[in-house]
Amino acid sequence: MKKKTLFADVLETVTKYFLVLVILVVAGVFLSGLRVVETGNAAVVLRFGKLVGDTPDEQVHGPGLMFAFPYIIDEVITIPVGGVMEQTVLTHYTDPQDGSTPLGGYVITGDQSVAVVSASVKYVISDPVAYALKVKDMDATINAAVSSAMLNEAARVKVDRLLTDGKDAYAKAIATRAGEKLNLVGAGITITAVELTNVAMPEEVRAVYEAVNSANVQAATIIERAHQYRENVLPNAEKQVDMMISAANSEYAIKVAEANMDLAEFWGVLEEFEATPDVVKTRIYSAKAIEFMQKLKKVYVVQNGDNKIFIDP
Repeated sequence: MKKKTLFADVLETVTKYFLVLVILVVAGVFLSGLRVVETGNAAVVLRFGKLVGDTPDEQVHGPGLMFAFPYIIDEVITIPVGGVMEQTVLTHYTDPQDGSTPLGGYVITGDQSVAVVSASVKYVISDPVAYALKVKDMDATINAAVSSAMLNEAARVKVDRLLTDGKDAYAKAIATRAGEKLNLVGAGITITAVELTNVAMPEEVRAVYEAVNSANVQAATIIERAHQYRENVLPNAEKQVDMMISAANSEYAIKVAEANMDLAEFWGVLEEFEATPDVVKTRIYSAKAIEFMQKLKKVYVVQNGDNKIFIDP
């Protein structure tokens, strides 16, 4: 009788502790489903691999306490939605300081030149569900989209602009094109900015580019000097041309007037000459002889038969 009582007591004790253990396990399982979503994050729950919730409000859990079943049943994915994220893209860049690295990625510009480009991509998560579920490797997806945009947009710009004052426009075009590609795949992110961290010529062609650039600068300098010379010389030349034309026009007017006077005199004498030619010839000869004699300073009279003429210097 005592043995039966002892067995009953042991069984009762074991049962009591077993019940306590079961209660503790159930409580532990229940409490393990309580999760804390920290500030700046959001969370989605996959139950047996399927998204929990029918609407975005039900699917996305904001900061605070939330309940989910243990990992065997539910998987909780946390998404950092509270800030701007950043990723570096080096697909088309080779470090010129690393002499052991051969020519790697580069872009081809619109004038068939090459350049190396690296960028920092800043983005925010605009759709936590898409970010968590639709893209397996977000870093690789962003790198592919931005790298592709770099190539496409570089083909639209000349290398000189890409290396100087065209950087900002190039970066904005990359952000726009890459954002469109990421929207097509439903990445759930929005690119806020693309900052070019390095834009340069590849080390292998840098010397040639600098030589060409130096020649272009020299040519531009020579052209500028030629323009300045033209600006200085051309007005004087035009002034001289105007003076010569004016003088020629004046002389032309004088010569035309003299010719008209001679012509009028000719026509005036012609009728008289036709009537009395001998008288007209004698008069004209005498007038011209007198005019000629008036121009002489000294007149020497030579006797008939004398063949010597003395000229007073």
